[in-house]
Amino acid sequence: GGGTGSGIGWSVGATLGYAQSVPKKRVISCIGDGSFQVTAQDVSTMIRCEQKNIIFLINNGGYTIEVEIHDGPYNVIKNWNYTGLVDAIHNGEGNCWTMKVRTEEELTEAIATATGEKKDCLCFIEVIVH
Repeated sequence: GGGTGSGIGWSVGATLGYAQSVPKKRVISCIGDGSFQVTAQDVSTMIRCEQKNIIFLINNGGYTIEVEIHDGPYNVIKNWNYTGLVDAIHNGEGNCWTMKVRTEEELTEAIATATGEKKDCLCFIEVIVH
């Protein structure tokens, strides 16, 4: 999410709110690493509300679209262990599954798991891209 300074971070909260309004649907989101860092704590509420979203966290090591618009050192963010963070938020309480993927094969496998055996829980898939 984002493209403008005021838009960065909206996607996590938007996922939370939309999923809460459509309990019979499963919301799928692709969220950039920079955007996620602004509102990561919303994942806690998603788990508490028993949402079954599938979140693809796009981890490109902090290189964002903002660099294309106006380059500067403020565009380089600190890389996080995103699956580790969500595991910590989950803390063994609630229904949440995480996976970190680096290849197309791993991504295919993660999607199969998220839509198969883990279809009844929140699935957080960190996609490492260059």
